[in-house]
Amino acid sequence: MKKIFMMSVAVSFASVIYSCAVPEDRYNTQKGAVLGAGLGALAGQALGHNTRSTLLGTGLGMLIGTITGNAIDQSHQAGREAAATSKRVVYYDNRGAALEAIPGRYDQQRRCRTITKRVWESGRLMRETVEEICEGDRYNKEY
Repeated sequence: MKKIFMMSVAVSFASVIYSCAVPEDRYNTQKGAVLGAGLGALAGQALGHNTRSTLLGTGLGMLIGTITGNAIDQSHQAGREAAATSKRVVYYDNRGAALEAIPGRYDQQRRCRTITKRVWESGRLMRETVEEICEGDRYNKEY
C-alpha cells in the first residue's frame, strides 16, 4: 500500500511540474530534466527495489531528459532566430551533426513565416520538417 501511495505522489508531482504555465516552446531542458528524473526514479525503484537503484534511475533519467529537452530548445531557438532575421541559421555540434533552419515565405495577413528545418548527420540529411513561426504569442488556434 505504501509503495502505491508513493508512486501516486511521484506521478502527481511530475504531472504538476510538467504542466507549469509556461509557453510550450520554452524551458524544455528544465521540464525534460524534472520529468526524466521522476520517471527514472520510478523505473529504478520498480527494477531494483532499493535506494541505490532509485538514485541511479533518477540520475540517468535526469540526464536523458535534459539532453532531450535541450535538443528541443535548440530546435525552437533556431526556428525563431531564422524567422526573426530572415536568414538561414545553422547550429553545429562536436560530432558532425547540424541543425539548419531556412526561412521561407512571410504571410503578412497572419504575420507568420514558414521555416524549413533540416537535421544533418555526417553530411547526410536525416530529417526535414516545415513549421510556421508567428509573431507574438498565440493563446488559441484562432487568428
